[in-house]
Amino acid sequence: MNYKDHFNRLTEFLTPHEPLWNREILENYPQTMDAYNSSWLEDLAQLSKEDLWKFDCFASTEKLQSDSLAQMMSSLSELTKLDFFTYSSERQFPDWAFRKVKEKKRHEITRITALINDIQDSSHHGHTTDIGGGVGHLARVLAHYYGIKTKTIDINKDFQVTGEKRAKSFPLPEGANELEFINMNFLGESNAKKMKSVFTEDSLTLGLHTCGRLSNAVIETHIKMKTKSLLNFGCCYLKMDPESDTNLSNYSKENKNLYLSNWALTLASRGYASMDFKQYLLKERVKSYRFTLQLILDDIFGGPNFISVGDSHAREYWGEFSEYAFRKLSSLKLEHDYDIKKLQDFYESPETQKKVKYMYLGNILRWQFGRALEHYILTDRCLVLEEAGLKVQMKELFDESLSPRNIGIFSTLS
Repeated sequence: MNYKDHFNRLTEFLTPHEPLWNREILENYPQTMDAYNSSWLEDLAQLSKEDLWKFDCFASTEKLQSDSLAQMMSSLSELTKLDFFTYSSERQFPDWAFRKVKEKKRHEITRITALINDIQDSSHHGHTTDIGGGVGHLARVLAHYYGIKTKTIDINKDFQVTGEKRAKSFPLPEGANELEFINMNFLGESNAKKMKSVFTEDSLTLGLHTCGRLSNAVIETHIKMKTKSLLNFGCCYLKMDPESDTNLSNYSKENKNLYLSNWALTLASRGYASMDFKQYLLKERVKSYRFTLQLILDDIFGGPNFISVGDSHAREYWGEFSEYAFRKLSSLKLEHDYDIKKLQDFYESPETQKKVKYMYLGNILRWQFGRALEHYILTDRCLVLEEAGLKVQMKELFDESLSPRNIGIFSTLS
């Protein structure tokens, strides 16, 4: 992939829609709705719940009447299409290898270890360093079942003690290699000698779902320590600082780059592609209640005033709106003249229902830009690596329905 070209195309596509994806609808409603194409909202308003679900989660455009909306969605799909990493085959493991490991994690470990095994065959590494490895499930499979010497580092000693006990609980397969648990604060480690012993020039630096700016630190370490290769999967972009953790490459700084707000970073972290219809209906209900509550808060404050109110248990959204809203207002300790009846009447009024419906449709439209924003962040990281003289690949590895943050960056010496 030509990462400069990809970065340019992402920038050109996202720029005209910046008022839409860079602001949350609730932040300054109703002004935020000015960014939304009214004909697109009207088109979505004609869809059934099932068709809206398909549009929201699977980018289905077959029921759309608006050619411009369908074209926009097609452009988004094409822009965010990536090849998949290829590898020889996935191995079968004994049941105890994944005891207490959830399906998502098992899927990720199975695929990533198969890929690393192929990388190891073609370009031998002295060891693999798994950053933020926790109890060491991934490192254990690499070391014990693929025979790849592995060091796993984590700041949480208790996790590692559990991992060491688990690693010793089952018989080692033939050909198992060394598994080492190293307790260290990766972001704050000041012992240069310790860092050099972990991140050697013949090692592979591995980060599976390194949250927020941790991915940037992993890339920085790979470059600084001159480790032979890097395989990294980012996640939780909402934990990054918009000012210091984005647009890191020289190319992005020298060219017209995009400012990504906290709202945009949260949108880049979206992960609802696998939502089934029942989950979608809950999402619709949650948004309906939250949007209506915001209209009430705006009324109480006499104008737009976004306040975070926190999540509630799913069952609360299937109860009466008035009960949900009264609890939220009470927890916020706000003075108001809304009683249970007035809250319910406000929610059920045709005017409120119409406003909330179009806020929800706007939210669905906005949601479609999440993957492109993720590409923007990751492409910038690829440019950082290229500027350091490294050979870079950005591809998908995991099944998105199980692991939405499925894009990996592989970097190695040119």
